[in-house]
Order: sequence, then structure tokens, then C-alpha cells
Amino acid sequence: MSFVTIYSNNLKRKKEELSRLKKDRVRYVDIVSGCSKKIISATKQANSTRSTSTYKSKLNEIERENKKKSDAEKRLADYDKKIAIKEKEVLVEEQKLLKAQENEGKELERERKRSIEEINKNINFQRIAYEELNNEIKKMKESKEKINVLFIASNPDIELFDSSGNSYQQQKLKLDKEAREIHDSIQKSLKRDSINFETRWATRITDLFQFINEVNPTILHFSGHGTADGKLVFQDNKDQPKTVNVDTLVEMINASSDDIRLVVLNNCFSSTISEKIIDNIEASIGMNTSIGDEAAIVFASQLYSAIGFGHSLEKAFQQAIVALKLYEIPETQTPQLFVNDNFEAKDIYLVAKK
Repeated sequence: MSFVTIYSNNLKRKKEELSRLKKDRVRYVDIVSGCSKKIISATKQANSTRSTSTYKSKLNEIERENKKKSDAEKRLADYDKKIAIKEKEVLVEEQKLLKAQENEGKELERERKRSIEEINKNINFQRIAYEELNNEIKKMKESKEKINVLFIASNPDIELFDSSGNSYQQQKLKLDKEAREIHDSIQKSLKRDSINFETRWATRITDLFQFINEVNPTILHFSGHGTADGKLVFQDNKDQPKTVNVDTLVEMINASSDDIRLVVLNNCFSSTISEKIIDNIEASIGMNTSIGDEAAIVFASQLYSAIGFGHSLEKAFQQAIVALKLYEIPETQTPQLFVNDNFEAKDIYLVAKK
């Protein structure tokens, strides 16, 4: 038997072994590719959803697929090592064959180069794709879903009565200033890009669901008049004062978006409502008596400033109370924080944790 035949047979066997390795490797390439597609799809869905539950679900899906992808890539690495070794063996056989059959050797060399080139390209592509995907996942984990704050204002003329039974018009509330101060506080905060602040004015009771459905808020903020018996004052279709009682407001919140996490009632005598609405949301803030314009503005602006800096709800509420003291406003006992029994204020972060 000639050396050419021996080397040819040896080379044929080595290539067959190499071919089997490559075929076996393809299965893990398909797994990596499939996982990558699922991860990219889940990443896009997580970035576009406004639902906290959907966001968490997609993160879990990404983690699962990433682990599966990582396991497959480890197997790929094992195959790549085996292939590399087999390539070296093939190269040895080719070199032997070159000595015996130069023409055949040249063709085999070209084939070997093409094969190595293909492997290197594939390995490089997988490495780049893996790095890009990891960077995207890292960015997504470092950021939180952008939240919406809906500021609902209603400031109709209300007729009140003094101790002698004489009627008088209550002075208009400075709701525009409150909204402006909240907006400015958010814009000056560290996480301003994570908060979208929306305002709605002269709100009628028929507007409530419309506004909530439009904005899909994470924080629902009411500002305006409240009555001593725990009602909020809006407007009817003729722009006249129209009150909504506690039970109706609670039902309205319960029937609203599942994304609402915090309700702020910056209205007089609103703590009764706040205490009742926390069964289906994480927390609420209300006022246990009447509150003046200055107190309402200072409290709200600092509350949102602290939230915008990534503080917990507990810390944000504390800062808002201290802000009243700093301004020497004697209404520090008026705002009340209520938290659902399943949560703790210190663990509630409305934007990314500081």
C-alpha cells in the first residue's frame, strides 16, 4: 500500500471525525441562536411594557434563556476545542499527503483554510453577539420602567358658610403653582428621565376614567378641594362643584389601571379615602384635616423630588415632612402615609433604587 493511499485514508477518516463533530456542534449553535432570539424579543417586550408584572416576567424569561444559552455555549466551546484538535490532526495528515501528492495537497490546503476561516468567523460572530446581548441585559437591569405621574386638578368655586351662617366664596387654590413646583422638582432630580409628569385640569367626574386610561399612571395625584366628611370636589358637566364620596372613589381606584402603585390625595380631609384605597395598591397619602396652599405645595414638591432621586417611599415621605418644618409650616401632622399590609414603605421604590 502506497504512502499516498495510507495518508489519503487517514485524512479521510480524520475528516469524517471532524465532520461528525461539526454536525454535533450545529445542534448547540441552533440552541444558542434560538435563545438569542427569545432574549432579544423578551428584552424588547420588557422595554416597551408599562406593566411591572410583565416587566418582571420578561426579566425571568431572559434569565432562563440566558442560562440555557450559556450552557449551550459551554458545550460549543468544548466542541470547538475538539474541532481545533481534530483540525490539527487533519493538518498533519495533509502535510504528509502533500509530500506524496503535491497537487492533491494544494487543494486540501485550500479546503483546510476555508474550514478554519468558517470556524473562526462563526466563533467571532457568537462572541460579538453574546457581548452585545449581555450589554443590553445589563443596561435593562440597571434601569427601571419609566413611570407616569398623573396630576388631576379640579378647582371649582365653592360656597362656604361662616359660624353665623353667612355664605362666602373660598379663595381659589394655587394648583397651577403646585403642579409647576412638582414638575421643577422632578426635572432637578437624578432620575428625571424615568418620570413622565402629566397634568389634567378642571377635571369633571366624567373625565376621571378617561384621564387614567390615557396616562396609565404609576402615581395618581389628586389636588383640589376636599370636604370635612371625606369627599373630593370635582366639577359636573356644567362646571359646577360636584362631590364624590369615599366608597365611590375607592371603587374607582379599584376599577382603574393595575399599574397604579401610589395615590396622593393632596386635598383637605382626604385621609379617610387614603386609608380605604390601599387594599389594591401599595400605598397612599392623604390629609387628616384641612391643608393650606403653601403646605400642600412644599410637601408635594419635596415628595416627588425625593422619589426622583431614587429614594424609598418611606424616605420620600420623611423628607416631605421635614421640608414643612424647614419652611416653618405648622402642618407637619396633616399628611398621613398609609401602606398595604403586604408591603413596607422602606421597600417601595417608584423609580430605580438610589
